Amino acid sequence: MTHQINEDNIRVAAYYIWEQAGRPEGKEKECWIKACEQLFAANNKKSASQKSESRKASKKPAQKVSAATVKSSAAAQPKPVIVPSHPAKAKKVSAK
Repeated sequence: MTHQINEDNIRVAAYYIWEQAGRPEGKEKECWIKACEQLFAANNKKSASQKSESRKASKKPAQKVSAATVKSSAAAQPKPVIVPSHPAKAKKVSAK
C-alpha cells in the first residue's frame, strides 16, 4: 500500500534535507521542492513494485486437461437457457 503524501510528511522531509545541507539561509523553498520530489518518486516506485508483485501472484500455472475430460464434463451438465416469453415471466428451459 502506498503512503499518502501530505504537508506534514513534506515538512519533515524538507527539514531533514535542510539539516543535511547545513541549514542554509534562504534555501527553504529548494529543500521543500526536493522533499516533494523525493517523496513522490519513492511513492511511485513503491506503487509500481506492488503492482508488479500482485501481477506475479495472480498468475497461476495452467492445468492440463484432456479433450475427453472437457467433452464428458460438458455433456454431463446441460446449461439452463432462459427463454423470455414475457419480460415479467421468464422460464428456465434445459438446453439440448
